[in-house]
Amino acid sequence: MATTEELIALFEIAGFRLLDLVTQLQDGNLSNRRKQELMRQVDLIVAELTGDAGKGLADLIGAEYRSGAAVAVEQIVAAGIVREALDVTVKAIVHQGAAQAISDEAFYSILEATEHMSRDAKQRIEDAVRIANEQSLIQGVSRRQATQNAVAQVNKQGITGIITKNEARIPADKYMVGVVQYHQRKAHVTGTENMAVQNGRDLVYINYVGITCSLCAKYQGRVYSISGNDKRFPKLDLRPPYHSHCVHSMSVWIEEYTSAEEVEQTIKDSNRPFEDNRTEANMKRYNEIQREKSRKNATRKQWIRYKAVLPDDTPDLKQFASHKVRGTAKYAELQELYRQVNIEIKKAGEPSG
Repeated sequence: MATTEELIALFEIAGFRLLDLVTQLQDGNLSNRRKQELMRQVDLIVAELTGDAGKGLADLIGAEYRSGAAVAVEQIVAAGIVREALDVTVKAIVHQGAAQAISDEAFYSILEATEHMSRDAKQRIEDAVRIANEQSLIQGVSRRQATQNAVAQVNKQGITGIITKNEARIPADKYMVGVVQYHQRKAHVTGTENMAVQNGRDLVYINYVGITCSLCAKYQGRVYSISGNDKRFPKLDLRPPYHSHCVHSMSVWIEEYTSAEEVEQTIKDSNRPFEDNRTEANMKRYNEIQREKSRKNATRKQWIRYKAVLPDDTPDLKQFASHKVRGTAKYAELQELYRQVNIEIKKAGEPSG
């Protein structure tokens, strides 16, 4: 079974393969036959990715669901209930149906991503051919230089995996990180909840995480009633994960072996106002982590732009990031090369006369 990292890597590798297809136009062959062959290769790459990713994610979801169910059993046993008194089977139709529903939802996200990838790659091929022809036939730029300019222009960002409501294009591998993590977490939480219900347990606890977002802060650190019948606790209307990169989970809460003082405090904590109650220190640290993620993402976007313009001179992403952080002579050289090539591209794109 593929790991989470291997599954996400499928999209990263496929994205680079699609970018490389566009880069192949740099040899100057812009015939319709060549274009159609590249389009066919796009379809093959995307079909392979869809099949491999669909199976891999289904396997991961099944494993996470079973893990969540097993964790619920261990939590009940650890609280003092004898294992022999529990129903630990996960073969019931409710479990199979729940896991399958999550797998179906996840596969839809895969299909959505791969459709965007296919459309994006094919549009880049079309655009690169059109731009190269315009520069070569109309503006008099050499065919080879025109195709290099065109490829550099269309390959400035990673292959699109999703287009947001505000028209932002999210690279496929970055989008799938959220998709995979979200559905794994959902499978684990659902397995825990269903195993709790199967064993007559109605109360569950959503873990507390100090460094978290404003949304999760409202719901974490509380005991909930799954059915809503225990009026001492809020009803479990919203379950983790609360968003694509959520780290919150669920555990079975056993009241029988909990002290009266702790039960009283838990009821109080669980009924606090549903609002962001993070400390200033935790909010500051969370924002620092988000800024660091943004810096890493900006470096990756920059690397893709450099790779499109300077395919033979730009090192791999890890080396590029290292040179950038250290401010090396190699990084300065790349910056100057990138600047000079872009000046030439801009000149080539200006109308003559």
